[in-house]
Amino acid sequence: MRYYSWVLLSFVVAAILVVVVMQSAVTSAFTRIGYPDYRILGGWASTSGTVAVLSGVATLVVLVRNERVLRFTDEVVGELARVTWPTRDETVRASVVVIFTTIFTASLLAAFDFLWKNLADYFLFSGSVGTL
Repeated sequence: MRYYSWVLLSFVVAAILVVVVMQSAVTSAFTRIGYPDYRILGGWASTSGTVAVLSGVATLVVLVRNERVLRFTDEVVGELARVTWPTRDETVRASVVVIFTTIFTASLLAAFDFLWKNLADYFLFSGSVGTL
């Protein structure tokens, strides 16, 4: 494990995300079924919060103890370390190109839409063409 600290950090972030999602899901489920979210542990925690934290801790334990997940995450971090990231100037230049290309394409599509709408309106609704 060359990148153990980064792997562990990613597992902690994943566990925190599980806590946030579970807190929301359990609170929503309790509200939906009409179950009260009791305050427990001296009043500073709720049932949904406790379930969420226990889910996060369980997630962290499962991730840290699973050898395949550890090896995979270590390889991912290793690959990311070898990526050649663009410089600030390259990123700004590429972003400007994307923005102007998007504006040009949107303008072109708007012009074609306007043209074809007016042509269709002229021929279909003007009454200048004979009716059948």
